[in-house]
Amino acid sequence: MAPVLPKRRRAQDGSAAGARAPSTQPPARFPGVTIYLAEPRMGRSRRAFLTRLALSKGFCVLDEYSSEVTHVVMEQTSAMEAVCWQERQAVAAPSDWTLSKLVNMSWFTESMAAGQPVPVECRHCLEEMLEHGVCEEVETVRCSERYQTMKLFTQIFGVGVKTADRWYQEGLRTLDDLLKQPQKLTQQQKVGLQHHQDLSTPVQRQDAEALQRLVEAAVAQALPGATVMLTGGFRRGKLQGHDVDLLITHPQEGQEAGLLPRVVGCLRNQGLILYHHHQHNHYGDPGHPAWQNSTMDAFEKSFCIFRLPQPPRAAVEGPQRPCQAWKAVRVDLVVTPVSQFPFALLGWTGSKHFERELRWFSRKEKGLWLNSHALFDPEQKKCFRVTSEEDIFRHLGLKYIPPEQRNA
Repeated sequence: MAPVLPKRRRAQDGSAAGARAPSTQPPARFPGVTIYLAEPRMGRSRRAFLTRLALSKGFCVLDEYSSEVTHVVMEQTSAMEAVCWQERQAVAAPSDWTLSKLVNMSWFTESMAAGQPVPVECRHCLEEMLEHGVCEEVETVRCSERYQTMKLFTQIFGVGVKTADRWYQEGLRTLDDLLKQPQKLTQQQKVGLQHHQDLSTPVQRQDAEALQRLVEAAVAQALPGATVMLTGGFRRGKLQGHDVDLLITHPQEGQEAGLLPRVVGCLRNQGLILYHHHQHNHYGDPGHPAWQNSTMDAFEKSFCIFRLPQPPRAAVEGPQRPCQAWKAVRVDLVVTPVSQFPFALLGWTGSKHFERELRWFSRKEKGLWLNSHALFDPEQKKCFRVTSEEDIFRHLGLKYIPPEQRNA
């Protein structure tokens, strides 16, 4: 399993570290389109990655904004931020400049997938938001009864879009409507509804770290030497999230087998688990080989609702109601063999958009299949051996992007 890329692809290898476009970039295939990637919300490393991707597709990408730019791509940008950015460019630009189209990341992604610039449609534009602060079509949908009901129901733990839509078609509109018809609910949904207020409240970083310590103590008791890693948005530096993802492994391959039920049992004996659903690993199931290019993984997991004790406080929330002594928090416990841990860590850290683009780059630009289990070369029929996330980026010819820069 020598980690060597096929010779015919080796010439494509290189780092996406620099934000500037290469001075020897190939002639642009689309002379009427020149892209500028606005960096503030995108991050330097991600911008460099997207620049390299666009150049490989034949697009012209400029490192600095100029009169040649036809499309300014912005990511996760509010109307106010876009207004301020555009005003700064207008102030600095000569009076005869025509300001470029401001488009969101969906236009860029669709253009890359099509291999050519796609027409700019209303859904790609920031202009209406810039003029009015809102998009009329989007606001109409958001204010509709169906949207409001679907949003409410899908916030319940264990409720997906199909279930929420079925309930809406049956005439249900509120949480009280659901409470009156418990026969419609699974056990998971009943628990989710019971603790809906807690579970729909963002989890703070200090709570995530407290939960990590509780799980670490249980893991140490069940299997000394095993480790617990906080992943997801919290590993990307976020201060709050909707749940807590913890990745568990052991430095000796195979020792992790059977660990999760013991850990969950220990936590239940402490009264810390209100609900859990265990999912066995299925590495050997048909359609789930470790190298398959799939968005889902086959690790052993436990989807839990924890009863997290809260520190005592002197203040009270209301005249008659003291602060609650505990709150319910969603926690996913995932166990992985140490040989697959770097891939699992990369996949479970996210963000989803970042992972999707990284896997797309791996498949289309390198001819390699990447998922949360392995990096696989379908020509050599071999998986790359890695010991860290850095190894994965190196095999892809990319500079390592730290977690805090993956918030795409």
